Amino acid sequence: MTDAIDPAMEIADLKAQIDDLYASIDIFFVLTMGIVCFLMQAGFGLLEVGSIRAKNASNIMLKNMMDASVSAVAYYLIGYSIAYGTDGSNSFIGGTSLMALNTLSPVDYIYWFFNYVFAGTTATIVSGAVCERCQFKAYLIYSFALAGFIYPVCSHWIWDSSGFLNGKVYDFAGGGAVHMVGGVAAAVGAYILGPRKGKFIYSEEKGKKVPVEIPGHNATLAVLGTLILWFGFFAFNGGSSYTIAGEAQYLATGRAVVVTTLGGAFGGMLTMFWGYFATGAWDIAWVINGLLGGMVATCSGANAQEAWAAVIVGLLGAAVTQSQVLLFEHVLFIDDPLNASAVHLGAGAVGMIWVAFCANPEYAGEDFTGIFYGGSWSFLGWQIVGMIAYSSWTMLTSGLLFGGMNYMGWFRISDEEEEVGIDITEHGGKAYPLDDEWMSKASVEEESVEKVAA
Repeated sequence: MTDAIDPAMEIADLKAQIDDLYASIDIFFVLTMGIVCFLMQAGFGLLEVGSIRAKNASNIMLKNMMDASVSAVAYYLIGYSIAYGTDGSNSFIGGTSLMALNTLSPVDYIYWFFNYVFAGTTATIVSGAVCERCQFKAYLIYSFALAGFIYPVCSHWIWDSSGFLNGKVYDFAGGGAVHMVGGVAAAVGAYILGPRKGKFIYSEEKGKKVPVEIPGHNATLAVLGTLILWFGFFAFNGGSSYTIAGEAQYLATGRAVVVTTLGGAFGGMLTMFWGYFATGAWDIAWVINGLLGGMVATCSGANAQEAWAAVIVGLLGAAVTQSQVLLFEHVLFIDDPLNASAVHLGAGAVGMIWVAFCANPEYAGEDFTGIFYGGSWSFLGWQIVGMIAYSSWTMLTSGLLFGGMNYMGWFRISDEEEEVGIDITEHGGKAYPLDDEWMSKASVEEESVEKVAA
């Protein structure tokens, strides 16, 4: 005679299997999104190399590879512990143990990887602002400091349960903790480093200092890099929920991806037309600024807003991005070759503020009810507190970092090196060694045509 089957045990076993299945789906989702986000390093590299002169191409591409490498080392040694460690954790900073990942559960490996990508992004943002006149060893030093200490402290504040901003500030995918931090550091670095030679000159005709355009050498690479970044932003924002199993979860992920798409698309359209009316040309650089600024502006509330809100924040983010570009070039005379600070600081701040108005409590929770939905103005107040905290911390720490390197003579290359190009002086040769040969052939062909014409 067989034992009777207990229906309650069967139901409990089935629920356990479903829970395991959901957990496996979520882990696979986070891992996949992290891998896609890592591709953004290639996007940054192509955008940066296409936007600068050919004589510094090897430098900027090697820098992007080392950003990923140095950030991994720094985040493994101390960054993850500072952000999420429990040993010695408090509301300001996380754990104090070295290589905390070694003592955590295997599941933490997945979350370490996803968060490492965010740390690497913060470091890469700065490189665009200081390129073409920054010593290579300075790249290595500030990449370690940003990924290992400056950024992890901010991420602890907002995403660790013990952080003093956790539960009070809404920053879903790091519009403040990642983008504003990177943007502030980029502005400080560019200011201390100073402009490239010939970027700003005194115009006798206008009677004032004016910027001089220093065009990049390959618009194709810049556009390809931008599109790869757009692709990566889907995972950057969509993956920040850390879960996709279940109806509410996959709907939130889909919403975040659509919001990201609309923010970037409308932002790019705005700056395309603005650039045409301002310059008389359909300028690729203006469109890139708008696309990226529009997507950055969606990060803080990508999962919490409706499509109409994404359109508005994308337009606002692009407008503020391009306004900061013009402010840096025509008023403050800060040379940021990639407009990195404007894209990440200006647009990141817009997203932090906008979510306080448009966060739908059905998506964000009752504690984060947007003002448009009848929420309290204290929501906006806390968002501003978060922005001030991120900016003040980054300005202080990056100011000490970049100022110290500048004082030691480790930050800027010499005038002679800048004239020749960093590829030759620091990396053993040109990125395009056949350039001279092609130029010689072109000169010969031009002379032949002139002789025939004569």
